[in-house]
Amino acid sequence: MVLLAACGSKVPAHVETVDGRHVEIATAGSGGAATVVFEAGLGDDWTPWDAVASEVARHARVFAYSRPGYGASDAPTTPRNPGQIVEELRALLAHEGHAPPYLLVGHSTGGAYMELFARSHPDEVLGVVLVDPRHRDFLEACEAAALDMCGIPESILVTQAPAVIAEYRAFAAASGEIAVAGPFGDHPVRVLTATVHPVSPAREELWRSMLASLAAEAPDGEQIVVEGSGHYIQLDRSDVVVSAILAQLGKE
Repeated sequence: MVLLAACGSKVPAHVETVDGRHVEIATAGSGGAATVVFEAGLGDDWTPWDAVASEVARHARVFAYSRPGYGASDAPTTPRNPGQIVEELRALLAHEGHAPPYLLVGHSTGGAYMELFARSHPDEVLGVVLVDPRHRDFLEACEAAALDMCGIPESILVTQAPAVIAEYRAFAAASGEIAVAGPFGDHPVRVLTATVHPVSPAREELWRSMLASLAAEAPDGEQIVVEGSGHYIQLDRSDVVVSAILAQLGKE
């Protein structure tokens, strides 16, 4: 294990060697009914979760990490489709001694990964908090409606880091993988939805309505609209995210 130099984060991070590869991990807290597991969005390492994780760690174990190709983690050597990412996360949790149940928290593209995790392994899940998640079918619906800024233009995508390119292109598999996985379990699913994206009103409305539909797919699902927040609700309104997590842990 290699401790990382202080970088202003509240949750301590370190680099573990797992199956011969470096993985950046941040953990804190102890006790509680479940480990709270954080998954970041496309292009992000674990650090956008720092403020939320540090608060939640006062009540429970928290686990955040940087996927291959981000932060101090080694570059990916495996396919980047959502199913592969989910199974790598499960293996990492087991390696680090974090047994289920898990409270899964995912942002943006990471929200879709956590959705797939929850549907694929409902017996391992206490609850789910999706933070302005990217709906698995959003790109197709947005393009069908001829709206603006549906996805990343190819001219911009090719300038991004290899891990970003690989994950973005492999995200097309999400819809099929989630369909195969089946429905949510009986655990609570909260879908936090931002209202301020740099897009047209029509695209904003489509995003919001598709996340409402996602919440409705869960037996215990609820959309929580966070008025005035941008896409990074965990930064703009960390209190709302913390509250949603603690409610599922029975700490409010």
